[in-house]
Amino acid sequence: MRIKTMRQQNDLTLNFFLLRCLVALVEHSHVTRASDSLAMSQPAMSRAMSQLRQLTGDPILVKGKSGLIPTAKALQLRDFAVRILKEMDQLLGQAIAFEPSEVRRNFRIVATDYLECIFLDGIANRIAQDFPAIAVSVQHPINPKDLFKVLESGEVDFCIGMLPTTLEDLRHRLIFRDEIVCVAAKSHFAAAQSLSAEAFAALDHVVIKPTVHAFGAAVDQSLADLGLSRNERVVTPSYLSVPYLVESSSMVALVPETLAKQFCARFELTRLQLPVDVAPYDVYLYWHERSHNHLDHIWFRTQVVQGL
Repeated sequence: MRIKTMRQQNDLTLNFFLLRCLVALVEHSHVTRASDSLAMSQPAMSRAMSQLRQLTGDPILVKGKSGLIPTAKALQLRDFAVRILKEMDQLLGQAIAFEPSEVRRNFRIVATDYLECIFLDGIANRIAQDFPAIAVSVQHPINPKDLFKVLESGEVDFCIGMLPTTLEDLRHRLIFRDEIVCVAAKSHFAAAQSLSAEAFAALDHVVIKPTVHAFGAAVDQSLADLGLSRNERVVTPSYLSVPYLVESSSMVALVPETLAKQFCARFELTRLQLPVDVAPYDVYLYWHERSHNHLDHIWFRTQVVQGL
């Protein structure tokens, strides 16, 4: 019989249900009133108290002059249970409801400096004005093979960019469409010309390579189909260095059209006609399944779209 009781005790687990029963028993010092407070039957509460006694090695309630009273250990356990249940209720409440004006949260994003220029100011200004407890941290691109890992681990919350075909199983949302264009100084000798593919490839090119892949891969592929490749004079991971490199030189660069508009408005730059046809490309916001249903993530995804 003793062996059976020990096995039963080893099989018991102090769960949230038992913690709530413990609090009710101590606060009411009466099994029936405790069961009524939790809308459960009196036999079910009696079983819960029996399990609590086995788990704690304490009777929980003992006879006093005017009825049952909690033991000293039960009072200590009650205070512990109240703290645990309060923290759990808060945690579940945050999972069920997200209030950006009250919750302190830092959203971590992987994006290129090009995409920072496109969306970050709109999002940052909106959040700073209306949601002062929310912050945004941007990490510059990492190797595409590591993106899934950092999203899955929660190291970052979102990535923004062209969705690699190997990551199509990630959750994603199209946020805008862009095109590849070529920029050069307004004084460039080819500014008013229509160049052949061979002449275009022979120009001095600034090549943007944020990670292992260079921007403008579609152009490179079209040139490669003709047996050509760009004449790389400068390779940089930064889109934002392009106007400084190009404005006072004979170099040219392939850049996103949205960025080219900003460059041409602020620098003495113009666009050159591409000698090959390339399709527009899509820019996505993407994230892992683990965070898909979190309300804070849902809220932030909306902010990104509204900020563009």
